[in-house]
Amino acid sequence: MKIYKKLFAYVQDKKYLGVLAIIFSAISALLTVYGYYLIYKFLDKLIINSNLSGAESIALKSVITLTSGAIFYFVSGMFSHILGFRLETNLRKRGIDGLEKASFRFFDLNPSGQIRKIIDDNAAQTHQVVAHMIPDSSQAIITPVLVLALGFIVSIRVGITLLALTIIGGLILGAMMGEQEFMKIYQEALSKLSAETVEYVRGMQVVKIFKANVESFKSFYKAIKDYSKYAYDYSLSCKRPYVLYQWLFFGLIAILIIPIVYFMTSLASAKVILLELIMILFLSGVLFVSFMRMMWYSMYISQGNYAVDTLEALYEDMQKDKLVHSNVNNFKNYNIEFENVSFAYNDNPNYSPLI
Repeated sequence: MKIYKKLFAYVQDKKYLGVLAIIFSAISALLTVYGYYLIYKFLDKLIINSNLSGAESIALKSVITLTSGAIFYFVSGMFSHILGFRLETNLRKRGIDGLEKASFRFFDLNPSGQIRKIIDDNAAQTHQVVAHMIPDSSQAIITPVLVLALGFIVSIRVGITLLALTIIGGLILGAMMGEQEFMKIYQEALSKLSAETVEYVRGMQVVKIFKANVESFKSFYKAIKDYSKYAYDYSLSCKRPYVLYQWLFFGLIAILIIPIVYFMTSLASAKVILLELIMILFLSGVLFVSFMRMMWYSMYISQGNYAVDTLEALYEDMQKDKLVHSNVNNFKNYNIEFENVSFAYNDNPNYSPLI
């Protein structure tokens, strides 16, 4: 993806850790789904065939396989976290190096609170994209495919049920994903609130002396109202789809029991239906976790894109009119000259009288 190409450019020496994290995460997904396949074979022997011979060894294999999957996922997360911390450190170093050479104009146009927020908080957001989303995104893509394949191995009915659940869950997931433009507005409101909060705290002496309230700080008050509005509107837009999503996954077995009661005699034996319901319960839980990972992935990728674009825009702004340092030991004279100096304003950048 484009965002990872941008981020990996700052950690060229550790980029291989991202590849290792993806590989270990994929192996973890394979082992986890295979562990559920072994659980199915164990239940088949226990419930359908009533044959305990070999069931103990299958149960032991399933435990070892699922545990191995968890270990591989942990190792994947370890690799991605090392990469994420290195990325976060390098982004902060890049910001500090830029501040050392930035012009006075840059500090006049950008409040220190906003600069700190952009460098510090956005670097932390890129950490989330790398450290947590690389392992989760791999599993979110691979696991549903393997679960659907396992569902059809169990039976056609289980496979069709899980396929329908995946399609409906995907539609609900799409309804909960915010638009990129809205997320950009939300992030800008959050950035503005953080910057204005720093300035408000710095002016606390004025608040104490003159007993001013927060409404007297118009920019700060507006930032609070804007952020609260966007956060509330976004939460309301996700409320109904998320409730429906939870109702679908948590109540799936209860929903299936209703038609099963009426058509049990024509479906299969009670033992087969019981086994299929148990596998649907297990595999729907795996799908639920995968969809949640997709939602987190979508959110953090959106935030990460905004964070990277904001950081790179700040780095570029730091380079404008940057200070040039030199070492001079001998001077022809000690005169001070004041010439070719211009002035401009944010609201009127074309105003530039030359002195």
